Amino acid sequence: MRNANLPFHLYVHVDNRFLGPDMPEGRTLGLWHGVYSRPGQMLMCHVLLESGAHWSGLPLHALTTGPGWSSDPADVMPWFAMGEDLETWGVSYLEGLQGRTRKHDREVRHTGIIVDWADGFSRYPQEHKPLNLVVDEAAGYFFLLPNNHVVWQDKHFVNADKALDLRNYKRGDQVYWED
Repeated sequence: MRNANLPFHLYVHVDNRFLGPDMPEGRTLGLWHGVYSRPGQMLMCHVLLESGAHWSGLPLHALTTGPGWSSDPADVMPWFAMGEDLETWGVSYLEGLQGRTRKHDREVRHTGIIVDWADGFSRYPQEHKPLNLVVDEAAGYFFLLPNNHVVWQDKHFVNADKALDLRNYKRGDQVYWED
């Protein structure tokens, strides 16, 4: 399946530069409700626009919840789509959870949506990469980041004294299923 519904829709702004050369400067409101995937392509988005048009194929960096857009697609997705067998699912616990990206030290909020590819492994099967859909708190644009790119904050559970353990975590090398 190349297309997948998001578990719920997100209200977004679409940068008008992605809607056509004759569009006025600015942005158009939209409801983001689905995604599209092809191997090696950036994850594409299905959005209902406030004009009533349904737009398929907006790249992730065309959407924002706030004033800014990333100018570099590599900033919002560490690698492009890893297959056509796409799945999205909602995680109630993660929705709204605050975190910080490890590479750029940005404050992010989890949307509660995970995007995963059943056929999308890295070099080894145990390295599959479900990606967390998060929102940059300052600029409002979206990131799709793997678990090891974000450190989450939960005042009821996360212990700052354990943060040093992060440096000891290594890539898993066990595959836990029968051949």
